Amino acid sequence: MKNIFSAIFFLAFSISNFAQETSTTFNDQEFLEYLENLLDEEVKSKNKKEFRQKSWAYWSEHQIDYNQSPEKYKKALSLYHLNQEKFKKNNTIALDRFKKSIENFQRFDSRNTFPKNSVLFVGSSSIVHWETAKAFPEFPIINRGFGGASIPEIIYYYDDVIKKHAPSVLVIYSDIGVEAGKSPSVAVAAYDELLTKIKKDFPETEVLLLAMKPTLIDDFLGKEVAKNKIRTNELLFEYCENEEHMQFVDISTAMLQQDGTVRSDIFLNDGLHMNALGYTLWNPILKKKIGELMKL
Repeated sequence: MKNIFSAIFFLAFSISNFAQETSTTFNDQEFLEYLENLLDEEVKSKNKKEFRQKSWAYWSEHQIDYNQSPEKYKKALSLYHLNQEKFKKNNTIALDRFKKSIENFQRFDSRNTFPKNSVLFVGSSSIVHWETAKAFPEFPIINRGFGGASIPEIIYYYDDVIKKHAPSVLVIYSDIGVEAGKSPSVAVAAYDELLTKIKKDFPETEVLLLAMKPTLIDDFLGKEVAKNKIRTNELLFEYCENEEHMQFVDISTAMLQQDGTVRSDIFLNDGLHMNALGYTLWNPILKKKIGELMKL
């Protein structure tokens, strides 16, 4: 099934495979020439696939250097974005694409009871890969992260991943919409729809909205992705300022070095997902917040 992962992260998750499939690795000048020539070629499925493979093979090798010295890649990135727009893919999300994950939750839930006054983690892959029970053994944790869940998908499966658990504290993370090219206003509108449901069903539940994290490959996902994440975080912070039982939690600043660049040692090889070290930066921030809310 074509879904948003194939549309956005297809290459990010398979960089090593692409490097193997590409017979030669571009040097900087060769990559510039390739991108310039590609602008004059017809849009064909073969060209689309080749563009994604060769471009991500190049960026995967240069992602750390790019984040340290982005000016060196200014021309290459500009040409890459032009071709990215030319070979643009349909990023429409099929809301039921993670049906199997939800069915797994349903089977597990049918055989188990839920802790009372739970701390529920919901969201995309950053929640999926977070060993929350291990990180917060003092709290009654439930983790219902699935796939690369966007906020509309969380809404679609709201009854299964949120409502049935009636949490005391709800932690939400998703950056999928912005990484798929959605504007900050559209992203926040989706959050508002979800949060309106939560406030209606659980007016006393404490909600923690986690900031969208910076990654090593934001600029390769899309021209405006890095900027739109920052703006969306600003809007979510403002949203929470006007709401009771709702807090915006900045977990992104801890991921930056003193010069403002993103730490490269906290990501897996894809430059997108965090490794165990990355989560050690998030854990104390959330432990303190949850502890205050749970009065522990």
